[in-house]
Amino acid sequence: MDTRDTDRTWTARFERWVHGAGSHSRCLHLGSRLSKTCTALAMSGLVALAASPALSHGVHAPSKGAPKPVLVLEGEFVASELNGRPINRNGDAPKATLIFLAGDGVSGSTGCNRLNGKLVRAGADITRFSPLALTKMACAGPAGALERQMLAAMRTTNQISKFGGEVRLLSANGRVLARLQTISARPETGLSLYGKSWTLVSLNGQALDSQSLRPQVTFESNRISGSTGCNQFSGLHQRSAGKSRFMNMMQTERGCLAAVGDPMAVEAAFMASLGRVDQISFTGNQLILKSSQSPDVLIFEADN
Repeated sequence: MDTRDTDRTWTARFERWVHGAGSHSRCLHLGSRLSKTCTALAMSGLVALAASPALSHGVHAPSKGAPKPVLVLEGEFVASELNGRPINRNGDAPKATLIFLAGDGVSGSTGCNRLNGKLVRAGADITRFSPLALTKMACAGPAGALERQMLAAMRTTNQISKFGGEVRLLSANGRVLARLQTISARPETGLSLYGKSWTLVSLNGQALDSQSLRPQVTFESNRISGSTGCNQFSGLHQRSAGKSRFMNMMQTERGCLAAVGDPMAVEAAFMASLGRVDQISFTGNQLILKSSQSPDVLIFEADN
């Protein structure tokens, strides 16, 4: 209700009360003042009105606004538009992706190189990206052009917002620099994958003896490292458009013997499968790496 309407209602009630029959009729206006009798009546009348529903319900003190919710970004997103122009995402066309991780981490691909960085906050808002770490592969053609556009958008971002399954990178004046569409709402490369060591328990359908020298892996940003059960290894974990690739693997070269199992045979089969898998999923406390093109399946369990 408009407060002016409420005030007029109170005034009308008060005037009717003051000028009504009985003792109230003795209340006389004296210029701009009221007589003592009228003043007393006025005070008692205001007290009565103060207890009325009109006063108690007609006007509400403005309530303080609720705190602005903190924007949380998690998941993998692919660029669908840069500077107002749609991005070709069909087939083998290069794709620019961003993976938002727990703790405001961000990784992804420019369509050419891998990137890593952090989101920078101002209160509840995410305002920009920290300086980015990039691999240094030279790309020509569409991949190089996409990278230049993606990096330009990220470096001039002044606000990041999310609308449903779309993340928008905005300039200082609110212009949309990039639109990214969700690929995975719960990214396989999220908190569940990082911050722990994973031990291989099944290699292509064959359970591994817990007393044997089993391979172990850890994930950090865009890297994978660990042990084959015999040698140490490390390499790149490239993720784009929902697919994973493990590449540029390096490992030590020593021979191993064990009382249980054949660590060298396990090593050879494990590294071969790791080079073919392209899908990551979770089942309970198990991490599953499998191939969409071959029967390779690696099942890991998180170490306590």
